[in-house]
Parts: sequence; structure tokens; C-alpha cells
Amino acid sequence: MPVHRGAATAEPRRELRLETKRLDLIALSSELVVALDDRESAERLLGAILPTGWPDDELSGLLAIYGPRIAEDPERLGWGPWLLVARAAGSVVGSAGFMGKRPEDGEPIELGYGVHADYRSRGYATEATRALVEWALTHPAVERVVAGCDPANAPSVRVLEKIGMTRCGDEEGMLAWEARR
Repeated sequence: MPVHRGAATAEPRRELRLETKRLDLIALSSELVVALDDRESAERLLGAILPTGWPDDELSGLLAIYGPRIAEDPERLGWGPWLLVARAAGSVVGSAGFMGKRPEDGEPIELGYGVHADYRSRGYATEATRALVEWALTHPAVERVVAGCDPANAPSVRVLEKIGMTRCGDEEGMLAWEARR
């Protein structure tokens, strides 16, 4: 089970972290989203280096949408992207998380993830997504975590299998997966 550290405080800065065996998972706050526009600021704030080419175009696009939402509603913290920081490497190795809306009773939340090419095939996606699914399912409003995956993406299919998600169909050419409380 991942270790939960950090909590909302009376200070403007909110932080939410999970620790796994090798990773620190850091929920993206509005402060972190803004800091990612400046590599030096982000690295200083995170205490970790950002690999070349990170964040990629997909994550950058998501952050453009998520940044204003988390600034407007800090209670979203944890229900959007999380950074994956490998402690031994002192580097961000990818991101994982949910599609950015707070869970409502009975509504599923959607999991997504990506690992920087330099850090793939090391089990980071499996370790991070397992911790995030476990964390999400501890919240009373979350009964189900879902994910979609391209059937041709064998490594991603394997991640979802390893973390115990169940394949539950096909949707628009994607394999549909779920984990239930």
C-alpha cells in the first residue's frame, strides 16, 4: 500500500504525495502547473530534474486545460495528473493520474499514464498506476476506476493486467478496463 504524505494546510500551497518503493507521486497543484512553464523553477520546486522533451505534447495540452481548473477549484487536487519522480535517479520519469474531475458518488474515474522514453520498461508505470488506483479506491465516492488502452499497445495492456484491472469490453477501438472497490 502506498504511503500518503502531505495534506492541505492553512498555507496557500497544497501538496499531495504518495510514496511507493521507488517513486514519489506528486499531485499537480496549480503552483506546479505554473512552475512547469519554467524548467529551472519546476526542477527547484520538485527537487528533481526534468528529462529532455518532457512534458510531451499530450501532457502539455492536458496541463493547459487542467491548470486553470485546479487554480479555480483546489479540491480537484489528486484527481488530475500526478508527476512520477524516481528517487534514485532524482528525475521525473513520467506522469499518471485521473482525468481531472472530482469523483461523484458512483461515477467512475478514468486513469491515464505515460512514462518518458528514457525510463520505460523499468516497471514505473505499473508501480505508479497501482498506487493511484489503490489511493482512489479508498475514497468513498469512488467505486470504480476505468482505463482505455489501444489493443496494439502491448506494454500498456500488460500494465493494466499487472495492476489487477479487468478487461470489460471495447469502446471505439480501445480496450476498456476497470478496477472496482
